[in-house]
Amino acid sequence: MASNLSKRLRDLDKTSQPDRTRPSGNPMPGQRKEEDGRQMDTVVFVMLGLTILMALVVFAVIFGTRTIEIGLETTIEETLKANDITNIEVRATGRDVLVVGEVNEEAQIQAVIDYVGSVEGVMHAETNLRVKVPDRVFETTTPSDPIVVTWNGSSATVTGTTSTQEVLDAIADSLASEFGSLDASGLSVREGVASERDWLSTFLQLTSEMHDQTPVGSTFASPDDRLFQVAAEFETRALRGDARQAVQDIVSAATFEFTSALTYKDAPPPPREEQVIELQENIDELIEGKVVEFETDSDVITPVGQALLDEILEALVKFPDVGIEIAGHTDDQGSDDYNLDLSRRRSDAVLAYLISRGESLDRFVVIGYGEARPLVDNATAEGRARNRRIEFKALLEA
Repeated sequence: MASNLSKRLRDLDKTSQPDRTRPSGNPMPGQRKEEDGRQMDTVVFVMLGLTILMALVVFAVIFGTRTIEIGLETTIEETLKANDITNIEVRATGRDVLVVGEVNEEAQIQAVIDYVGSVEGVMHAETNLRVKVPDRVFETTTPSDPIVVTWNGSSATVTGTTSTQEVLDAIADSLASEFGSLDASGLSVREGVASERDWLSTFLQLTSEMHDQTPVGSTFASPDDRLFQVAAEFETRALRGDARQAVQDIVSAATFEFTSALTYKDAPPPPREEQVIELQENIDELIEGKVVEFETDSDVITPVGQALLDEILEALVKFPDVGIEIAGHTDDQGSDDYNLDLSRRRSDAVLAYLISRGESLDRFVVIGYGEARPLVDNATAEGRARNRRIEFKALLEA
């Protein structure tokens, strides 16, 4: 009996012990079942893996794009620098390329655009380039005094400074042969003054021409300012116009600027400076981006050129007291003499057209510079087209 009781107690004890191999009852609040935990861990692992994969893809794209950009920048910079275009920076954004910096001449800007656009892999090319302003190189730092020649009849006086005794003697000999009596005591040598070789012959020719035009007058040359000036009074406006035209022809090939202080008896007061400035601004606005067109290799104005002159004429009639210089320019194709003649013939053609529309002849000065004063380099077709032009300059003199 006792053994039966012991057996029953043992059986009861077994039934009262919880099964350690499986959960019993429901989870407490805030707890989760083990199966749910395993599922959650799997989701987190998958999401983490996808995040890492996406990050790797993005990094690969960025790294690959930047590698392409660096390759384009390096290729373009090396090629440009090998062609003496060194002061530049190349910036690639994807396959779009921007080149910034300085070039030595305007023609190189278009050359850079053409080259960059042709590079394999470049979808869009853009430049922000400017032409480097060259440092001005002076032969000397010693200032000079202007050369001034004044005369009354056959007597003349010359003052100023020269670079050498040889130049002083050459000036004195030339003027002594032009005038019967010359006072050169005011002419002296100053050590360090720049050479006169690029302008002296023009100045002496200018003085001789003015002496032929008028018995009383003066000529002025300032090497430091790169300026010629003439001064005299004439009997009539027509005579003044003839003299002004003659000296304009002489200085046309010179690198000096030229101002006229020629007048005539009973001349009205010169125009006000603000009138001259306003007219010049009006003309510049009208011809910006345009040219007075001529038939090829000819002085015949095309209908398009005549239309532009008609617009300019409307500006001129508003300021009848302001004189105008009409200056013709060519590119460097052809000989110097031919281009000088062509530029003058085209200036004359413009003058004739304006006179035919009612303008006064003695209001104008016409001059042909030929190829001597280009705006830009003649190395490209675009540059040559810009250099073939007619310029209009409002004058301060009456």
